[in-house]
Amino acid sequence: MTQQELARAAAVGRQWIVAIEAGKPRAELGKVLQTLAALDLWLSIHGEGIPEVRESEDPIEVIDLQAVLDAHRRTSP
Repeated sequence: MTQQELARAAAVGRQWIVAIEAGKPRAELGKVLQTLAALDLWLSIHGEGIPEVRESEDPIEVIDLQAVLDAHRRTSP
């Protein structure tokens, strides 16, 4: 898959793909998730206070990201 094809599939710009490949230190989470989905890849987040998501028939599970962040803030020093 070319950068242009990936950018089109992920609904992002090709320059954004170039920047991510080059190690861009900050990236919009939504765009990262779109790009991973276009590549048929998954992102797992594990940690104290984060609810565990089990695999299911439906590979897309809705996670309340705000609840995860709030739980992390409560457990972080």
